[in-house]
Amino acid sequence: MLYWLLVPFASQIQGLNIVRYISFRAVFAAILAFLVVIVCAPGLVEWLRKKKLHGCVDHDSKLLALKRAEKQGVPTMGGLLILFSVLFSVLLFGRMNNIYVLVTLGAFLAFGALGAIDDWSKLNGHGKGITAKQKLTGQLAIAGVALVIWYTAVPVAAGESRLRGPSMEESPYPRGAELAVFELGQPDIDAEMDPSAPTYDIEDARIDATDVGHPASDHRTDLQVPFAKHICIDLGWMFLVFGALVVVGSSNAVNLTDGLDGLATGCMVVAALTFALVAYLAGRADFSEYLFIFHIRGAAELAVVCGALAGASLGFLWFNGFPASVFMGDTGSLALGGALGLVAVATRHELTLLVVGGVFVAEALSVIAQRRYFRATGGKRLFRCAPLHHHYEFQGLHEAKVTLRFWICAVILALFALALFKLR
Repeated sequence: MLYWLLVPFASQIQGLNIVRYISFRAVFAAILAFLVVIVCAPGLVEWLRKKKLHGCVDHDSKLLALKRAEKQGVPTMGGLLILFSVLFSVLLFGRMNNIYVLVTLGAFLAFGALGAIDDWSKLNGHGKGITAKQKLTGQLAIAGVALVIWYTAVPVAAGESRLRGPSMEESPYPRGAELAVFELGQPDIDAEMDPSAPTYDIEDARIDATDVGHPASDHRTDLQVPFAKHICIDLGWMFLVFGALVVVGSSNAVNLTDGLDGLATGCMVVAALTFALVAYLAGRADFSEYLFIFHIRGAAELAVVCGALAGASLGFLWFNGFPASVFMGDTGSLALGGALGLVAVATRHELTLLVVGGVFVAEALSVIAQRRYFRATGGKRLFRCAPLHHHYEFQGLHEAKVTLRFWICAVILALFALALFKLR
């Protein structure tokens, strides 16, 4: 909103030109989302208490239920505040004519609505909630709609079928090719969407537009493989299947991680900030060419969304840290995870998400492994309790220490993921 309100006056008032810059808007989207949560959380927590919307402590493990009994009066559905703060911040600082922003924000709210339905049914259905099948169906539907919109928006080269299958394409960075000489630090303005912006041709920094994989589609169905700059896999229609698995998996992984005070929110801050940088780099022609990553036109605007996600999560952590005064519930966790997965798909860094969100991945895999091992061995357990954070709790570590160590792991994994960009 601010972009459209202030940019027309940028020629008369020089200082307003800063609104054009994605980096500026991403930072202030984070700050605004943080402040909205800080200001509004006390009122929301009090309202949730009055409505007696308390978290459910039902669990198969009697020991874990006993550990959680002290949290019985803590209100849940605090994710509503995350939804509002992100929506408000992105509407104010984002460019709402960007298809990535529109789809990601819409899916974020839809995932939040699905989580709210689940939370509400738990509170009014003696802790049962909606069934796993119903939740999965809803997640697949939301992810499917978002991905179909992106897939159909991809331009198709002449004589090429939109329903093409997976195939190996010409490498965007042929062996022996040298980068064109260019100057880093060009304005981070999406010139293709803003004819009035300062002169900057987004193609200038490319090696050669004709040598880059699918130039017509800007790699929007190509798979970015870590460590490998000479591989270009066009997923074709499999983009829809693979993307849905990433988005739904990310949504559920964050949901499973949300089991200790501040655990999911702290890890989410790290992941969102990391993908804000990834989106910014992928959306900049100069930086993407320099780092040998696929350039996705318009993806840099997702840095604003990630900034809002990080700011809202950080603000919520203020109240959700041990001992928590409010839980986000599925309302927040499903939305945050779904949005993170969509950003990874949009930037073509689904595999990078496995590293950045390594804590989320480990939590989800621990649940899968526990269930399969239990069935295969006739009742034996691989972990003392799943998800993984409960396993360490059962070993005697305090909840706060488990959370802090998982945060440290999240930071290290994020740094390693960013280091992979230069190892290419």
